[in-house]
Amino acid sequence: MKQTSPYYRGAWEPVDKETTAYDLPVRGTIPPQLDGLFVRIGPNRLPDAGPSRQILGFLDDGMLHGVRLADGRAEWYRSRWVRSKTVTKSLGGSRPPGPPRRVWNDAVNTHVIAHGGSLLALVEGGCMPVRLSTTLDTVEYTNFGGTLPHGFTAHPKRDPVTGELFAIAYNPILPYAEYLIVDTNCRVRKVERIDVPQRPMMHDFALTENHIVVFDLPVVFKPARIVLGRVPYRWEPKHTTRFGVLPREGRGQDIRWFEVSAGFLFHIVNAYEIGRKVTVEAMRYDRIFDDAPPNPIARGAVYWRWVLDLDTGTVAESQLDDRYEELPSLDDRRVSKRHRYVYSAVFRPRDRYDADGFSVPVTLMQRDLDTDAVLTHDFGAGMVPSQPVFVPDGPQEGQGWVMSYVYDPARDASDLVILDARDFAGPPVAVVSLPHRVPSGFHGSWVAAADLAAIDELTGPERAT
Repeated sequence: MKQTSPYYRGAWEPVDKETTAYDLPVRGTIPPQLDGLFVRIGPNRLPDAGPSRQILGFLDDGMLHGVRLADGRAEWYRSRWVRSKTVTKSLGGSRPPGPPRRVWNDAVNTHVIAHGGSLLALVEGGCMPVRLSTTLDTVEYTNFGGTLPHGFTAHPKRDPVTGELFAIAYNPILPYAEYLIVDTNCRVRKVERIDVPQRPMMHDFALTENHIVVFDLPVVFKPARIVLGRVPYRWEPKHTTRFGVLPREGRGQDIRWFEVSAGFLFHIVNAYEIGRKVTVEAMRYDRIFDDAPPNPIARGAVYWRWVLDLDTGTVAESQLDDRYEELPSLDDRRVSKRHRYVYSAVFRPRDRYDADGFSVPVTLMQRDLDTDAVLTHDFGAGMVPSQPVFVPDGPQEGQGWVMSYVYDPARDASDLVILDARDFAGPPVAVVSLPHRVPSGFHGSWVAAADLAAIDELTGPERAT
C-alpha cells in the first residue's frame, strides 16, 4: 500500500522484494585492498503491512543491504529482511530460533556489526540481537549464550585495545538501564543496573579509556502511543537533562550525574579523557518528539561538545557548528581516544525544508578538528547519501576510504560510492551500480574478509542464494 508520510516516499520509499545480483557494474576502480562486506540496515515496511503514521519507520521491519567486494570486483549485492514474526508471517517459512524477543515488536532495524565471530543485527528497547550469515540470512535471535539478560542496544562501542564490546541496554518497561561488557567470545562478563525511573530513550552512550557516559534525556516512554501506531516516546519538558559518568569497572551506584542544558542526543561522535576532564561530542537537538509542526525530528541536530570536570563537578558546553548534520562516524580505532577526523551526513537548512518539515541528506562532510577545516562531497543535484562509513587503509587516522549508499532519483536506484578520505572532496574512486533503490535508513559497517571467515565458521560458508 502506498504510504503518505514523507518518510515513505522518494529516497525513503520501501522496496517490495528481496534481491540478489552478481557481478555488479563498476565505474572507476575498486581498491584491491577492500576485501569484505559493506552492509547496512534500515526499516523497510512490508508491502502488505498497510498504512503507517510513524516517523522514520522506527517500528518497521528491518532490511539488510550488502555488497561483497573482493579482488577489485563487486561480487554480489543482497537485500534480505530480518525474519521477525511479521516477516515470516508475510513471506512464509519458519520463525528463527532463539530466546524471547520483545513483547510488542521483534523488528530489528537499526545497526549491524561483527563481533566475536558473529554478524549481528541490532535494535534498542529490549529486543535480542539477531545473528546473521555472511549472506545476510537470519540464523537466530541470540542472548549471547544465555548471558544477556534483557535485550541489547543499537549502539555498542568496541574498545580498540581489548576488543571488548561495551553497551547501555534499556527496556522501557523497566525503571533501570543495564551497563554491559561483552567479551571477545560474545559473552556478557559484566552487568550493572543504572536507575532511570522515568524510562528515557537511551539510543546511544559514550566510552572513554576509563569511563562510560550515560545520557538521561527528556524523551520518555509513553506506552499509550503504541496503540496509535506512533513511536512510544515523547518530549517531557520537566525531565532534567543529565549525563552520568561511571568507571568502566564500577558498580551502578558509583555513577555521578552532571546536569546540562535541555536537549536530546541520538548519536555520539566520540568521547575521551584529558586528565580529570571527560569530553563528549555529539549531534544535539534542542527539542524532539513533541508532535508539534514541523515534523518533530526535522528541527535539525548540530555538533556540540561537553567537558565534564570530575574534580569540580562542573560542565562546559559549546556548540561547534550550526549546520544540520547527523549519522556521524569516525575511524573506529579512535573510539574512546581523542580523534581528529569526523564524517557525517549534512541536511538542507531549515529554510529549504519541504512544507511538511521534511529533509534528507544532501552532502557528506569531513571535519578536521585539528585544523578546523571542513570538506564536503556533493554527489550532484537530487542525490541522497546515507551514513558515511570509514574503512582504514594505513596506520594513521584519516588514511582510508569512506563508503556510502547514495540514492539517484533519476533512475530510482542507488550506488555504493567509495571516496578516498585523503581526497574527500575529489571524485569517487569507484561507484558500484545497484539494481534498485536502497531506502534511506540507519547504520551499517564494513566487515573485513577475516571477520567474514570467522563468522562462516559458526554459520556455514557463503551460499549463493
